[in-house]
Amino acid sequence: MASVSSFRDVIANMYYNELFDELSEYIEDNPDKLESNSYRVQSPDEAALSDFDIITIDITDSPGNSILFDVIISAEVEIAETVRRNRETDGIEQWFRISCKADLDDGIQNFQINSVSIYNKYRESKLGRLSEYLVPIIEKEQFDDVATEFLNEFCPEALSVPMPIPVDEVVKRMGLKVKEIQLTKHFTIFGQIVFDDCTIEYYDRNERTYKPLEVSRGTILVDPNVYFMRNIGCMNNTIIHECVHWYKHRKYHELVKTYNSDALLISCRVNETTKYKKQWTPEDWMEWHANGIAPRILMPKSMTIKKIEELIIKNELLFGTHDRLNIMENVVYELADFFQVSRIAAKIRMLDLGYKEVEGVYTYVDDHFISNYSFKADSLHKNQTYSISLSDSFFEYYANPEFAKIIDSGNFIYVDGHYVINDSKYIKRLENGSLDLTDYAKLHVDECCLLFDLKLNKASKIDIVVYLDSIMFRKATPDYNRVPTFNPDKHNMEVFNRSEELKKFHEEFVEESQH
Repeated sequence: MASVSSFRDVIANMYYNELFDELSEYIEDNPDKLESNSYRVQSPDEAALSDFDIITIDITDSPGNSILFDVIISAEVEIAETVRRNRETDGIEQWFRISCKADLDDGIQNFQINSVSIYNKYRESKLGRLSEYLVPIIEKEQFDDVATEFLNEFCPEALSVPMPIPVDEVVKRMGLKVKEIQLTKHFTIFGQIVFDDCTIEYYDRNERTYKPLEVSRGTILVDPNVYFMRNIGCMNNTIIHECVHWYKHRKYHELVKTYNSDALLISCRVNETTKYKKQWTPEDWMEWHANGIAPRILMPKSMTIKKIEELIIKNELLFGTHDRLNIMENVVYELADFFQVSRIAAKIRMLDLGYKEVEGVYTYVDDHFISNYSFKADSLHKNQTYSISLSDSFFEYYANPEFAKIIDSGNFIYVDGHYVINDSKYIKRLENGSLDLTDYAKLHVDECCLLFDLKLNKASKIDIVVYLDSIMFRKATPDYNRVPTFNPDKHNMEVFNRSEELKKFHEEFVEESQH
């Protein structure tokens, strides 16, 4: 990606003279308001601007194409006053706040300066703030609020009663349109949003070549083949993903257009980027926004909770209140079907809303789904899991002596994504010779399996930009750059002691049988 000029750089290049003239007039008219720290000129009666630097720009989003922004300036000012008939002069540094407004329409238009004042540092609210690249500053905790804001504008009925989001109608209300087309030869792009009329390239499978195609502003391009070839979730999520870009990221596009006329669309790729968070580009942040907000639009918080509770009651009547495994499996399946999303997306949303029991269904480890499992609700806390991949467990074995000691005891064996007590009560051998958890073990993993805390990966200190909501297992959870870590806590020591008791019982049984 080419380097991106900040809004600060663009304003400095385009409107330096306007800012200089307005600031110069203010300084000349208000020498008494300057904060002079000069020993020679303590109460200036005359002042003049020499030069200034833009330190930063505080930008606030506004409806439509408008933005409000404060240009924070450090100015070199010449000051003077008459002291006992002597004219004293000096130079000082003074910070100013210049409040401005502009429209973003085919570049920056209608720039105007509203006011100039001495800079007063105060804590800015992050609500409605834009970054220096005009990308909204949105925390993960605000994703549900943004989803609600979106639905209030384009589908308010979805906030009153649980319902599948009418994606086609939302697209229509936004003034957009959808076109299905193969975008790349190897299915590396799953969607695009077009900000200006342009000509794109698509891949013609019949002629095995790329061809040009004219597309109009507001077109969402989606490649339906990606879902079949790469199993990356549902079409609805991709369309809403692109709608989020249109809703929140057009101002970034207008900024880029001021120096790059070829910036006509955003492409969303089938990949993920591992970077230090401080190295994220504006496009990384925008993908993170769309990836996090889109599923919350498809499954709005309050209505999703209402539907989940309804499905839990329904399935408790069907299976009985104690059969949590079948209950949660059915709830995920029916929730996905109701909101027209993938099952993994439904599971992620339930986890995000605090339904931790669902951690045991549709769990993806080592490139496959493991068997569903259940546990006592109070045995699992936030950022904990009973599942671990082989690669993570190997790393933990060599990095954590406590875990190595437990494994070296021989009391546990790795089966279907878990470290389970090596006893016939919990493991069985299948006809093909492989091992599996017993039905009892699958219903009581809290009794027989080790528990892992999900902690930040300190070894890599890497933050992840996830471009899709369907990257599975911990990659699909809100903090998927966390890794399972063994802790010899109360639960794990109780499970270890249970394994020791069973081991001792079998040893005594063998010893007695030999006499």
